[in-house]
Amino acid sequence: MISKTFRIARMIVLASFALSSAAWAATCSNASLSGTYGFLHGGVDAHGAPAAAVTQLTFDSTTGTYTGEDLENIDGGIATSSVTAKYAVAKNCTVTARVRLVSGGQAENVDVSFVVTSTGFFFLFQKPGATSSGLGVKQGSPTCTNAGVEGSFGFETTGLFLAGAPATGPVAFIGELKLTVNASGEGVISGHIAGSEDGTILTFAEEPVTGSYRVGTDCWGTATITPKGQPEMHFSFVVVDDGKELLAVETDADSVVNGTLVKGD
Repeated sequence: MISKTFRIARMIVLASFALSSAAWAATCSNASLSGTYGFLHGGVDAHGAPAAAVTQLTFDSTTGTYTGEDLENIDGGIATSSVTAKYAVAKNCTVTARVRLVSGGQAENVDVSFVVTSTGFFFLFQKPGATSSGLGVKQGSPTCTNAGVEGSFGFETTGLFLAGAPATGPVAFIGELKLTVNASGEGVISGHIAGSEDGTILTFAEEPVTGSYRVGTDCWGTATITPKGQPEMHFSFVVVDDGKELLAVETDADSVVNGTLVKGD
């Protein structure tokens, strides 16, 4: 489960930066966690299956409630659920909440914990048998259209390829992707990626990519990326950080992968 190690290590590094800069807010309150956030998380579910997800959450600091929509890839199967919960931010910037998840007509209550940061939060899913964590980034005020997210992005993902994929096992990719809009208003993707597929190294020169994307007014979007000579890869994403970052999960049945796109200068 190398991909889990990568993800956990990334969370530890990010958490250390957040905690080392605790001076941003000596005292937190519900107002420290307010508005709409994109939320990227992953790990292993209660049945031991690999899972990766992206969620959009809206926090109402006045009522101490939040709601949202979750899109999760569990062992290659896509599940959506609605999220509702009450929360209270402690003075030390921590939160413990009980979340109600409703998927396919079935409801489930799950305990979660947050640490509030200057730009969002870190998250831990507290269900017996499950190991899942992630990070949230404030949405800000992006222009959620194809043109609103045009630009050059760095691209990073980790996860697992399952049976039926070009390789089977842990995978990691980085890349540079350019998002543009054609004369018809359609989103177009070009660029290069490099990666490791179960230890097989792919270089930028070997992996030019093409693709397309679409952004909805609700700041949810979809993208298709096609590496040269390889099958299409399909993603759903949430726009955050005033349009400078996209949080994405792959929605193909032969992979459990999620990651981020961050706009360059």
